[in-house]
Amino acid sequence: MTITKQKVKLDFSKPHITYKNKDGLKVPGVTTVLGQLAKPALVPWAYNRGKEGLELYESRDKAANIGTLVHERIMAYYKGYDIDNSNIAPDVWTLSDNCMESFYEWAKPRDVKPELIEEPAVSEKYQYGGTFDLYGEMDGELTLLDFKSGSGLYEEHFIQLAGYLELLRERNCNPVKIVILNIPKSLDNSFMVKSVSADEETMKLRFEKFIKLVEVYHLSKQIKKYSKGGV
Repeated sequence: MTITKQKVKLDFSKPHITYKNKDGLKVPGVTTVLGQLAKPALVPWAYNRGKEGLELYESRDKAANIGTLVHERIMAYYKGYDIDNSNIAPDVWTLSDNCMESFYEWAKPRDVKPELIEEPAVSEKYQYGGTFDLYGEMDGELTLLDFKSGSGLYEEHFIQLAGYLELLRERNCNPVKIVILNIPKSLDNSFMVKSVSADEETMKLRFEKFIKLVEVYHLSKQIKKYSKGGV
């Protein structure tokens, strides 16, 4: 008997998750916290868009849609449903197919048993929130899995995962390793997998850096509050 999977239509306009602590107060998300970091990789990216004759924000938004779509298709793969592509531009869907081919090749031989998928969480200890992609067993080891679409892995990705790691530990989840998949959007880029130990010294240092960024975020909000109306 053929089982027909449920099809889900994506809403690209849905608002970002708002994270609140146990007292109902809003706390920053991991992505917002990382906004304190400079992103030098965006400068050559913007330059290359101009060289190719592409309008900057149009190409950026299209890339964001492809990234969102790929992420949702991967989540659908693990949750057991399909994506309804009736509201998605054909060229965006085709580009996402390039990403998914690489992902399927990696995923099919692996035994992944998800425990948490796209789970929002808040750190009461450090007062920030975040939504990690997938936590569970992969080939017999407790693993935090993160999926990135694009043309490379950067240090900020590992700082982000250090923040997610703390969110898991506060829930008494203890991954042994962290695996990031960098899934290319075109055949010109390489598929990359990076695995690090959850207890690696560099991850501890990255978490220290992340917490400093949380502090900077809150200090910036205080400065803005007290200087409101000033020069």
